[in-house]
Amino acid sequence: MNIGQLLQMPIETLFVAFFNAADEKDGNFEIQSRYRITKFLPLPADSHKKTAQALTRKYGIDFVQINATTIAATVVNDNRISLDDFLNAIYEKIIVLLNKLPVNYPLDEEIALAMFLLRGSADFNRGLYALDLKNPTPRYVDNIFKLLLSSNNLIERLNLNFRELQPQFATGERERNTQIRINLKWFYENVITRYPNINKYKTDVLRVNIRNLGEVHAYHMFEERLIFYRQKILGRELTPNEINALRQDLEFREPIDVVPENKFSIRNQKIVAFARETFADVCVGCGDRYDIKDRSFLMPRNNRYYFEVNHVIAYANDSDAVDVLDNLVKLCPVCHRALAPHRAFPDLQRHIIENMLNSRPEVRRFVSSMMPNKYQSPVDYVFDRLK
Repeated sequence: MNIGQLLQMPIETLFVAFFNAADEKDGNFEIQSRYRITKFLPLPADSHKKTAQALTRKYGIDFVQINATTIAATVVNDNRISLDDFLNAIYEKIIVLLNKLPVNYPLDEEIALAMFLLRGSADFNRGLYALDLKNPTPRYVDNIFKLLLSSNNLIERLNLNFRELQPQFATGERERNTQIRINLKWFYENVITRYPNINKYKTDVLRVNIRNLGEVHAYHMFEERLIFYRQKILGRELTPNEINALRQDLEFREPIDVVPENKFSIRNQKIVAFARETFADVCVGCGDRYDIKDRSFLMPRNNRYYFEVNHVIAYANDSDAVDVLDNLVKLCPVCHRALAPHRAFPDLQRHIIENMLNSRPEVRRFVSSMMPNKYQSPVDYVFDRLK
């Protein structure tokens, strides 16, 4: 199977590729599953062979046993692109397909299955099921977060553990990967029991530890910890002094107080918070023509200029579908007000819309994927939807 063929597969196959793809020695990509014997149960000799067959049936791509611990499906890198570009191409196709899913589609369960079952492992002491993020890039981490925010309520079950702040990591004594972890009991009750035969060994390990799964509960710090990781840790070589300072900073941070009306407002607040912290402080509507000091004001609490986080396709329209990071930009207060109905001349509104669409490639791609055929251009579509 090559890249083009993979991108035509169902969304479940794209999920499993997105979370488990790695570089292969010959320049191709492998979608990998790894596991080994545990202290809880003996490992049947044919376990990896049967798991490979079950993965093939589930995802429609050919998984085979590579060695004593690894199962993999190969994707031929006929486009000769990097792993980061490959994962981004998968993400872009997933976003298009998400908008076409039926209302009753088990989105949280399918994402969690693809994300954790192939390479994850149980931590019975902490009541978590953990997945290592290998060689994460800023774009990949952003795409993971955007995908998780598109889920129904999965992000409430997740926990982020970045090992870079452990002293052993800085000294090189024990460098371990950052982990995304999911509530173990929720994972067992909602995912493993739904798909018990994909990896029978992992299912049986959880079953014999049924009393040690902990309790189902929500985590409310995932998005804040991810913003912290993305801004202050990812891609940096930290000294022991920097690690100590970051540990103290993280220890004294308090959760964001969120009292939403419903699950969509929960997600909206998280998405807006992530955009506010990670998008550059530049107005995409007029930043090429005006100095921000003439269009906004400094906020006393952080000495940063104030920006509105604006939905390109108006949030009031199909709110859950358009409430994604690829539909968000930063605007100065002047441009934000100018997009209100009858607040500015249509030519100015169209100019701001064009600049929003050109601000990031994913913005134009998202708007184009949502645009009905009756519109001639994304600008016409966004302009017509202004509320």
